[in-house]
Amino acid sequence: MNYRKYLIAALAFPIAVALSPLAGAQAREPVKLGVGVDTAYAAMYVAKQGKLFEKHGVNVDVVQFTQGGDALDAMVAGQMALGASAEPTTLVRAARADIAVVGIFYQSGKYIKLVVKPGITEPRQLRKLGIVPGTVSEYSTELMLAKYGIDPKSVEIIKVGPPEAPALLARGDLDGYFMWEPWPTNGVKQGGKILLTSGDVGYVDNMWLSTRRTWLATHQAEAKAILAALAEACEIVRSDPAKAAAAVQAEAKIPAEVVLNVLKDIQCVVRDFTPADMESYNRIADFLASRKITPVRVDLDKVLQRGFYVAK
Repeated sequence: MNYRKYLIAALAFPIAVALSPLAGAQAREPVKLGVGVDTAYAAMYVAKQGKLFEKHGVNVDVVQFTQGGDALDAMVAGQMALGASAEPTTLVRAARADIAVVGIFYQSGKYIKLVVKPGITEPRQLRKLGIVPGTVSEYSTELMLAKYGIDPKSVEIIKVGPPEAPALLARGDLDGYFMWEPWPTNGVKQGGKILLTSGDVGYVDNMWLSTRRTWLATHQAEAKAILAALAEACEIVRSDPAKAAAAVQAEAKIPAEVVLNVLKDIQCVVRDFTPADMESYNRIADFLASRKITPVRVDLDKVLQRGFYVAK
């Protein structure tokens, strides 16, 4: 190699590095993504651990909250660019904020479970039920009462925070609670047992990736890059559960063996909305409005950005 060629190569190398997706992503202002602390967010944790966001050219700061609703509240307040949570939790916020949902990253009919005291053998025996208001917990409980013909007036509904539910069950303050993992597993560890899943009462829950409409208007490329990174992360979750469990353990401090067991109950997949999804979402919107959890029925056509995510 003569001197001129050597000089060109030497100059080209740092330029190529600087223009690489990883370097470009690191140079940009981080996009803050709020998530809950449970296995449903496996895609986010795998993407962070595997530097998949950087691979897709976006600098993402994954910020943990106790639950998805808290992440959405931070997003609505402008502290996060994006947030992730289930449909009821998101629609409650969408009733008072200009939220845009850009895609699905998870689905399951088994992740949300009804944990009961050892002596309970069927739902009609339940008298004290714990719920997390305005979430999949409350919605699944409502579906159970309807399916088994249980008069809501015969049941005491007690509002609880997820971390306190297992202890309340163990003390006898609750007969049971419908909740997402790891709280069912924690309830079982304290003497409870699983009686039903959300699928048993007709609900397959989805987790949505959401943002503010004003942010999306000027950051569509970043939102699509994040979805692409999550799609790649979901491929890892499906093909290598052990690797996914290690990522969740590293980020959320949930034991890998617990994560592996939970991953059997969920499907990590990034996708657009289907007609079947819309039927389910309409039922949720009707429920929230009828119970005055939302002041008006949320306009799904406005909230859901159908067609925004296109699988590669």
